[in-house]
Amino acid sequence: MKDYLFFPLVFAAALAIIAAAALPGQNRMSCGSVSGGASLDYSSITVAGDDLCRLEVGGEARVTQIRTDDAISSVEIKASSGALGDRPDRNPHFRLAEDIERQFSGFRIRVTIEAKPGLDGGALAFEANYSAGPEGNSGWQRFNLMPDYETFSFTYDVPFKPLDAENGVDYLAIRPIVPEKDRSIEIRSVTFDRLRQIETASLNAQSSS
Repeated sequence: MKDYLFFPLVFAAALAIIAAAALPGQNRMSCGSVSGGASLDYSSITVAGDDLCRLEVGGEARVTQIRTDDAISSVEIKASSGALGDRPDRNPHFRLAEDIERQFSGFRIRVTIEAKPGLDGGALAFEANYSAGPEGNSGWQRFNLMPDYETFSFTYDVPFKPLDAENGVDYLAIRPIVPEKDRSIEIRSVTFDRLRQIETASLNAQSSS
């Protein structure tokens, strides 16, 4: 290729790479909602490894992938004091896809989070909140962290949603407790266990039949 063609093309390619890196949201890490995929068993869904890229930043938190042998081993959530609001959707969260949302509707679920303090300004505690959108949420559940990874669980009765209800609005929000300066936590896995159908769901199903 002649020089008068080659150098302009190289320059244009370099500009495109720089522009792509500067686009808003490039470090949001989102790679889609948490889904059961082709699975027919929704009794237990675990998010770990490279699937942790599904964590959406939310609010003014900073999220960093921690990698081992070119694979994601955990994610760090870091925030400054006063930077995060109380609304779950304004905090780092895993959005649940429609298939899981439908499978969890009207069921008691158990959420288990494997977490520890971050290496930089490690938090002493963190909070989690399962939100079903307009139908309600679990409220912020607080857990005191240990020096190394431990599992922390809570249960929530996911409200029953009729078939014509808005979809794609369920998610799990996670944030460090930040009394001052900056605090961080590391998340290694999140597991959703579907335990049993709640009574209100059964009653609603019977009344609609």
